[in-house]
Amino acid sequence: MTTLFSTRVSSPELKLKQKSAASGDAAEGDSARENSSPVTSPTTFETAGSAMLDGTTTAMLNPPNRDTLDRDSSRAVLAATENRQASRQQPRAGAIEKPGNESRFAFVDALRGLAALAVAFHHIFRYGPLAEPALNVVPNFVNVLFKNGRMGVPVFFVISGFVIAYVLRKARIDVGFLRTFAVQRFLRLGPPYWFTMLFVVALYTVTRVFLLAEPTLLNDYPTLGGIVAHVFYLENLRHVENISVGFWTLCIEMQFYLLFAVMLGSAQWLTQRISARLRGGQKSGSERRLLSAVVLMAIFAPLALKSMFQYSLDSENTDWVTHFFVCFFLGAMVWWAMDRRIPRWMFWAFIAAALYRQHHHWTLHLTVALTTTVAIYVVGRLGHLGDWLNFRWLQHLGRISYSLYLIHYPVSWIIGCIGFALTGTAVIPAAMWLLLGLTVSIGAAHLLYVSIELPAIRLARRYKEWQGGTPLLARIEPAAALEPVPIKPATARP
Repeated sequence: MTTLFSTRVSSPELKLKQKSAASGDAAEGDSARENSSPVTSPTTFETAGSAMLDGTTTAMLNPPNRDTLDRDSSRAVLAATENRQASRQQPRAGAIEKPGNESRFAFVDALRGLAALAVAFHHIFRYGPLAEPALNVVPNFVNVLFKNGRMGVPVFFVISGFVIAYVLRKARIDVGFLRTFAVQRFLRLGPPYWFTMLFVVALYTVTRVFLLAEPTLLNDYPTLGGIVAHVFYLENLRHVENISVGFWTLCIEMQFYLLFAVMLGSAQWLTQRISARLRGGQKSGSERRLLSAVVLMAIFAPLALKSMFQYSLDSENTDWVTHFFVCFFLGAMVWWAMDRRIPRWMFWAFIAAALYRQHHHWTLHLTVALTTTVAIYVVGRLGHLGDWLNFRWLQHLGRISYSLYLIHYPVSWIIGCIGFALTGTAVIPAAMWLLLGLTVSIGAAHLLYVSIELPAIRLARRYKEWQGGTPLLARIEPAAALEPVPIKPATARP
C-alpha cells in the first residue's frame, strides 16, 4: 500500500535570494529538489531519472520570467503553491533556507498519513480478543468507519500512481535503468520490511513460550520457502500466508513499480519511432504533445479499462496488480493532466467511464479511489497542493506512514494480549487498551522510521552514487510510505 502508495529524508531544497545593491533587482535561485540530478536528455521518461531523487541539491539561477510561466498552466500551479509557502517565511537576502522549509505536496502527504491511520484503526479495532468488547462503547458510525478503514489501501494506490508519474516524468527508461531501479527499490523498501518480519516471528515465539496469549499472531512458524518469498515480494504469487497483515500490498506495489516503468519506457520508445517517421520528425510543440498523449493512453488505458471493468470485479484476482491497476492509473492521470502530458478531456473522459462502471457495478474501493483522484486534481488546479492540510502532526504522520503501516499490527497485538491477560473483556478497559496499542504503534513507527527507514534511504542513495551519478529513483516508496514530494520550481515549455 502502499501508492502500496511518504518520502522522508534527504537534503533540503535551497532557495538563494540575492538583492542587487545597485538596482535593487532580485535574482532568485531555487535549488532542484532533493535527489535531483542534472537533466541531460530532454525526452526522459518522461523521467524519473533526473527527477532529483539522489539527495543532491543544485542551485538554479535566473529562473524563467513570470510571463513565460503563465503560459504553462501546470507549471503555474506548482509555482503558485511554492510562492505561497515562500511568502510565509521569506529568508534574508543571501540566506540559505533551513531544512524543513522545502516545498512539498503537503496535501498528498496528509492523505497518506490519514490513510495509514485508517488502516491502523481498522486492524486494531477489528481483530483480537478486545475488539468486540471495545466496539460496544463507540457509536455505530465510528464502528462503520473502523470497519471500512481498509479503504485506506486504494488511497495509497492512487497516491502511488500520482507520485511515480510525477517522479518519472523526466527519466529515460532503458534496460539498465530498469535493473538499477529494481535494485534501488529493493534496498530502499527492504530493511523496514525485513525488520518487521523478524519482529513478528520473534514476538510469536515469545508468546508461545511464555503463554501470554493464544499464538494467533501467526498460525505457525513460516517455512524457509515462505520467508524467501516474502523477502522478494512474491508471497502473493506463491500463495504464501502473509507473516503480517498488509504485507500483501507491498507485493502489489512492487509489481506496479516495475510494470509502470516498463509501460512508460515502451511509450517513450513508440513515441520516438512514430515521431521519426512522421514528417521526418519535424513537428510543432502541440503536435508532439498530442502524439505523446495518444501513445501514452494507448499503452496504459487498455489495461486500466480491463482492470476497471473486469479484473477489479474478480475477487480471485487480488494477487496481481491487474486487480488494482485502475487505482494506480487514476493517480498517474492526475499528474499527467496537471503537467499537460495528456489533455484534460482525456482525464475527465476516463473519470466518466469510471462513473459509468460504478453505475452498473458499484464498489466502495473504486468510489474511494475516484474521490481521492478528483480531490488531488482539484486541489492541484487550485494551486494548494503545498499548503492545504499542512499541519505539523499530520505531515509527520505522513512521513512515518510506511513504518506505521508495517509495525502497527504486531505492536498493537501484543498490547492487546497484555490487556486481555490483565483485565479480560471488560468494555471500558478494552477500549483503553486498544487506544494505548494505537498510541504505542505510532511511537514504534517513529522509532522504526528513524532507526531503520532513514538508513535505508541513505543506503539507496549511496547505491545511486556508486552507479556514477546516473539519474535514478532513490526514494519512491509504497503509497503508505511515499515521502513528501518536493515541488520543483516551475520551468517553461519550449
